[in-house]
Parts: sequence; structure tokens; C-alpha cells
Amino acid sequence: MNDPGHDYDVIIIGGGPAGSALASMLAMDHYRVLILEKDIHPRDHVGESLVPSTNLIFDRIGFLDKMDDAGFIRKPGTGWNAPRSQLWKFIGIRLAEFPIPDAPRPYTFSVERDVMDSMLIRHAHEKGAHVLQGVKAKEVLFEGDRAVGVRARVADGWERDLRASVIVDASGRRCFLASQLGLKKKDPSFNQYCLYSWFTGVKEPPPDLTGFTLFYFLGLNKSWSWHIPLRNGVCSMGVVVDKSDFQIGGWSHEEFFSSLVRRSRTFSHVMKDAERIRPWWVEADYSYKIDRYSGPGWLLVGDALRFVDPVFSSGVDVALFSALYAYEAIVETRATGDEPMAFGRYQHRVGDGVDIWYELIETFYKLQSLVSRFVTKRGWREQITRTLQGNPYLPETQERARILLDAMHESFDKVMADPQNLLRPWAMLPEGALDPEPLEAS
Repeated sequence: MNDPGHDYDVIIIGGGPAGSALASMLAMDHYRVLILEKDIHPRDHVGESLVPSTNLIFDRIGFLDKMDDAGFIRKPGTGWNAPRSQLWKFIGIRLAEFPIPDAPRPYTFSVERDVMDSMLIRHAHEKGAHVLQGVKAKEVLFEGDRAVGVRARVADGWERDLRASVIVDASGRRCFLASQLGLKKKDPSFNQYCLYSWFTGVKEPPPDLTGFTLFYFLGLNKSWSWHIPLRNGVCSMGVVVDKSDFQIGGWSHEEFFSSLVRRSRTFSHVMKDAERIRPWWVEADYSYKIDRYSGPGWLLVGDALRFVDPVFSSGVDVALFSALYAYEAIVETRATGDEPMAFGRYQHRVGDGVDIWYELIETFYKLQSLVSRFVTKRGWREQITRTLQGNPYLPETQERARILLDAMHESFDKVMADPQNLLRPWAMLPEGALDPEPLEAS
């Protein structure tokens, strides 16, 4: 690299967590790197709850102390309950019970993404990356089958072609390069819709659940809801449902959200005096897959390579670790000159890890009670806790996850083979309308 005919060594399209983390690593290693970000930070984004593995990358780029200094809510664990569970009765995972080896913190964070993402892109700039905000990538330029640059456009229509040795698409679910190359495909297994906002006045959990990300199951197929505490007494509250259950009867967002709140005893209780302080956000039809994450002169990172569902907070994990492995692939290419080998290794390493996340999410949606059953079994609690901590890209973590998934699949098959098994999906719930009678907390 450092080709004098190039404007930069690496151009990154997108300044979210993946793009900013990658730019920080490259700039710290004296690469000439440019981030092209179409928005001007801060900008809103879903994905406020993080997994513990993200601390490893934040620490690597010198950002972890900034997370602490910002005062983000420290997340010591995760809990969930069933629709008719007793009030504040949760099955939970506390991170300190099975900490990640050499973890720099015994907790992770719940964050306002507009704030964290703004801090990350500024951090990349401070490390030496060039950052252009409000500049949109119009097209990735190719010579033959090799990516060689980006055509950039600012709001007034001014355009310029910028050249680099490597082009990285970190554009998130816009999937800029994958869409240009016709690689993006709708995932046939998932058709989820998400409705969420921020609230004040949400009832606080008992002290042993302070800081936890909480999930309320709703008794609907492929559905769940979240409760994420943020700073200054604000909580992010959201629901995820299958398309077939979204906006039934033409209800307003308020009516639809309220109907789902009433499906859970604890969810109803915590929202009793809540007041919405932001507009509703709707994330619709968002699951997709992309088979190729790299090619001559280009790489995909973060949501630009795959997005399934936010239930296990895997989005920022994929963003940061794909950024790390993209960095390593670029460095290896400089050292060996063998880009196909380095980029091919990147494809397999990230792809294998993303497949683990996908299978975990798919298994969760098949039978939600499986997660609860396994986490309460002494022989499996550590396995499932460590698997859900993130970073499923290493051989040892993949082996652990495969053992867990095989056992969960076997359990699922046994449940479904017995028509009388009460663990079958919604076996104990009566058939009925989306909006049952409200459940009174007791």
C-alpha cells in the first residue's frame, strides 16, 4: 500500500461502530484511511444494549475508558420472563458469574447510540483517520473486477472520485456495495418488525436487577420485547413481532404497542406510569443475508454483511469483530502481497461466527423456552452464558457454541415429536386474538 497513485490506502463507506473501529485500528498503524459518512453525527440508531465481548475491541483501540467516562449505564447482566411470570420474577444471567477470560471490565454497557457512535467517529479522527461527514458514496468504482475507488457526492451535488487500495463497505443495513453488486438477499426465515421509543416514568426493577437489560416474552410466535435502562431516567422500550402480527386491524403505533404491553404481567406493571418522550421508530423487514463478504479490493463489515435480529444484541459484536478481522486481513495483505488468501480467511472467519449468531437466533425463535431450560440447568448454564457473551469467531468459542446448539436442537426435536408436550410453542396459551384481556399485576 502507500501507492502514490492512490488518495488513501483504505476508504471506508460509513462511520458507524464497524467503520469507526476499523479506521481507528488502521490509523493507529499509520495507514492513510478515509471515512465517508453520509449523515452528520449524532444520528439515531437502534441497538442500545451491548454484549461483553465488545469491551475487548473498545479496549484495543483505546476507547473503553471513554465509555466509562461518558457515564453510560453499566450492564451487569440480562434477564427475561414469561407473560404470566410473577411480578419481577426473571431468569437471568449475571456477567460476573462466568467472566470472559482477561476481560477488561466485569460489565458491559447500555448506550444511547447517537452519543456512542458520535464518540467513536471522533475517536477515529483523533487517532489520525480522515473523516468526511455529510458526504455520500454514490458508487464504488471498479477496474475490471477490482474495486479501486469511490465516487463521493456532497449535498450540493459536488462529486469527486477518490481512489484507494482497499474499499470497505461499513454502510450498515444500507448494504451499499452488496446492493451495487446484487449480492443482498432477503432472509426467507425471518420477517420481523420492530416498534420502539424512549420513555420516562418506567418503574425501576428491584436492586438485584439494576442495570440489567430485561426481556418480556409475549406469547406470540417470533415475538419479544425489551426494556433497556439509559441515562437520566430514560428507558428504551421496544417490541419485535412477526410481519403477520404487525399492525393488525390498522391500529396506530400507540394502540399496537399497548396491546403487546398488556400481554405481559411485568411489562404492564413497568409501563403503568410511563410517558413517551420520543417519536416512534419502526424498523421493518430488516433481515437479509449476503454470501460474499470480500472480493478483489473490497471488504464488507458490520451490518453491511449480515443482519438478522437484535434479540441477542449481536449487532455491535459483529461490527467490532468484523472490523478487527478486516484490519488483520488488510495488514496481512500488505505483509504478504497475497490478498486472495487474506481476504478469503476473513470471509471464513467472520462467516463462521455470524452463522453461530444466526443459528442461536433461529433456535430461540423455534422454541423460546429452550433458552430458559438450558440456562437453569447446572451442566449448561456456563455454556449458554459464555456463548451469549459474544465473539463466536474463535475455534474454541465456536466449538462450545456447536455443542450447545446440537443439544438444543436435540431437545427441540424431542419436544416437537410429542404432541402433548407442554413445552411446544404456546401449548399452554389459548388460541385467541392479539389483544387479550389485560393481565393484572399481583
